[in-house]
Amino acid sequence: MVRKPRGAQEGATPLRAAVIRGKGITATEQELVVLAERSFLDLWSYPNPYRDQKVGGTGDGKELCDLLVVCDPYVLIFSERNAAWPNRPLEISWSQWFNNAVFHSAKQTKGAERWLADYPDRVFLDRQCTRTLPIDLPPLDRRVVHRIVVARGAGNACREYFNGGTGSLVVRPDIIGDRHWNRFKYGTVEPFCVGDIDPEGSFVHVFDDGSLSFVMSELDTITDFTAYLDRKSEFVRSGKLAVAESEEDLVAYYAVRINEYGDHDFTHPDERPWSEGERIAISKTFINFIQNPQYTAKKRADEISYVWDELIKKFSGHMLDGTSLVPDGHSYDLKQSETALRYMAKENRFQRRIHGQAVVGAINIGRSAEHFFFRSMIGAPGSKGNETGFFVLVFPYLDWMEDQGGYQHYRKKRAEIAVTYGEAMLLQCSHLKRMVGVSLEPPSKDRGSSEDLLQIEQRDWTPEEQREIKDACKAMGIAQNFTENQISDQEFPELEYAPDATKQRELGPNRKERRKAKAQSLKRNQKKR
Repeated sequence: MVRKPRGAQEGATPLRAAVIRGKGITATEQELVVLAERSFLDLWSYPNPYRDQKVGGTGDGKELCDLLVVCDPYVLIFSERNAAWPNRPLEISWSQWFNNAVFHSAKQTKGAERWLADYPDRVFLDRQCTRTLPIDLPPLDRRVVHRIVVARGAGNACREYFNGGTGSLVVRPDIIGDRHWNRFKYGTVEPFCVGDIDPEGSFVHVFDDGSLSFVMSELDTITDFTAYLDRKSEFVRSGKLAVAESEEDLVAYYAVRINEYGDHDFTHPDERPWSEGERIAISKTFINFIQNPQYTAKKRADEISYVWDELIKKFSGHMLDGTSLVPDGHSYDLKQSETALRYMAKENRFQRRIHGQAVVGAINIGRSAEHFFFRSMIGAPGSKGNETGFFVLVFPYLDWMEDQGGYQHYRKKRAEIAVTYGEAMLLQCSHLKRMVGVSLEPPSKDRGSSEDLLQIEQRDWTPEEQREIKDACKAMGIAQNFTENQISDQEFPELEYAPDATKQRELGPNRKERRKAKAQSLKRNQKKR
């Protein structure tokens, strides 16, 4: 797939009509859409989808949910409601607000989950049910669903009740089902507390005025966000959590703890196994977390990671707008291109930082290259998440190429070199299942640029194919002496105080396996504050 460069391009054809998505109906829905597109990106976020429940083929579809995020294997179902806080006695106000803002939204997400399971082909982007969802829902056998309620309107009352705070609800796992709001049945309710709303179904996550923006900004990739939801729902239902003062406190606790597999998790605060029946209370971790200098250093280090996001947006924008081009004689399928782009999108924020460094470095070198420059991002055999390798090919279009077939010949040659390089990497790195490559022309003031997206799957290469790949590499002068070029870093950069104790500086890159130790260092700093 190619982005169109510098006006009309010979030998390439526009693909299809644009994908027209909703934008959110209310102001608060629109705010949710902005947060979602920043975190999950637009190709996987669909505001206000509809289900086809027409009677006798007539009538309009019914709104499925307020936002549907589909990124295989995950399906996120958002229901958002902004309900005014009733001006009544506290328990009555809480019951009415919760029933209106949370309970009914939870029912909507449950109905949407059931519809997606039963009728995956009857989901549309418009009320008339004429525009189908452009990407496939993951099969049920690997689908992971998270139901998410965004309940607004109680923030001020919550802050007043607790004499301050962010206005976020307290997380109390012992509050189950209708115990949240049914004061007639149970005699009393616990205001501004939320637990397990639907214990027999998929876990319902409740974000509110205070927590929504922080959670979706802090966990701003589909992988980071869903990993947190996976582990949070497991933790809340495990019996190990007594109470958390807010969703933000849960995120802060999770962010500085690493399990035995190197993933963030709700591990024991004393770094030991949980005892039978042991429960903990989590409080005041949020403020300590965001005030810690290592948190600020992490945010600064993450800035380069958004280069990866911008690459994804370039491709997804053209997919959705229908402005992508392919060479004449080649076929195109948005769903196939989505698969390649999805591998890029499923890289977490920390990994995107490493990829961003590699891409920027490659562009800086390739901009002045006489021909082209490669940089690969490949995990070592046995390392976590090592099934997909990535590479970037930077290939400037030079003036002398005008006499060697022009831009169209250049673009075809660039694609040919990228395919050969991707196949060579798979041949040399048998632990990989696929290579995803981005080929680009460095942007310049004098001319536009173009980008190609490529995915090649691993297979059993025949002896003849292996010889052809090696001969092509030799002819092109690529992948002859390949060595893995891995960039090491740590998620929370270590800080070192200067001798006069007046300045701090970040340490240089460390070995990747020190990541866990640095997260634990940040956790210890939290305890000291």
